[in-house]
Amino acid sequence: MGVAAGRFLRPDPSAPAIDVRVVIPARDEAANVGACVAACRGQATEVVVVDDASSDATAEVAEAAGATQVLRRHGDPPPGWTGKARACAAGAEGAATEWLAFVDADVALHPHALATMAAATTHTSTSIVGGLECRSFWERLLLPELGFALVQEGLPPDFASGQCFLVRRDHYEAVGGHAHPQVRGSVVDDRDLARVLTGHDPRVAPDLLRTRMYRDGGELWAGLVKNQAALHGQAVRHLAALLAPVATARPWAAMVVSGGGRIAAHQNPLYGVLAPVARLALATIYLESRWRAHQGRPVVWKGRDVEATSDRR
Repeated sequence: MGVAAGRFLRPDPSAPAIDVRVVIPARDEAANVGACVAACRGQATEVVVVDDASSDATAEVAEAAGATQVLRRHGDPPPGWTGKARACAAGAEGAATEWLAFVDADVALHPHALATMAAATTHTSTSIVGGLECRSFWERLLLPELGFALVQEGLPPDFASGQCFLVRRDHYEAVGGHAHPQVRGSVVDDRDLARVLTGHDPRVAPDLLRTRMYRDGGELWAGLVKNQAALHGQAVRHLAALLAPVATARPWAAMVVSGGGRIAAHQNPLYGVLAPVARLALATIYLESRWRAHQGRPVVWKGRDVEATSDRR
């Protein structure tokens, strides 16, 4: 199916500034949260960081970076909630701005990102997925390939990105926001928030956002196992999209396509030679995610047990 050209979004310096509270949920993000706050301050009315029981200096770094407010949440979230949903709900509480933006702490936004997003959409919510910072071998091997597979399979109609999620505050509050029963316990809260809001407008915007999602191979594996079963409910279709390009008599063609895609994504094209390895690894991660969801076996994510779940839609 591919991604329509209209899904891509580029910076618009002429876009008018918006009245927006940025909420940054953060757990053990002392290495990243300062840069995130600094990138948001110039384009936001307020920047609220919610420290989700961090074991490092996340809160202190956020304060030093100039966050409008830093909220601290202690201990584990209540039953039925994820830590991120609890943090997002706390950060949104009491807002009076026209817009709310939920930005991951490992994200660096372009100075015109939020205004560009608001100006480009006629919907009540929009989100962007941006460019990747890949530093370790496993990041460079797997994350670009995962993106290519998603594009090849086709963006689902309810696709959303939690990297930067912008929503009109009144609509967010009308559905209960992150406290909605379908959102508060979800490992893919961005997708499920978009579902309850309806009419979400996701975009691909590598020039508006950069992020390093995982810090090493172990964290990458756990992070993907945590959410892949929930993101891809149709196992046969997803596995076919992953494996069909390399299960042919000409797997070199998939290597060439992967290398070209990596050039376009500003990634090392030499990793395209390992496209068959990357696809097999991604299929293994997906199968483990499905198995854990079926068996009720949690994944350890940032020091907490998180249940992998399957999407039955």
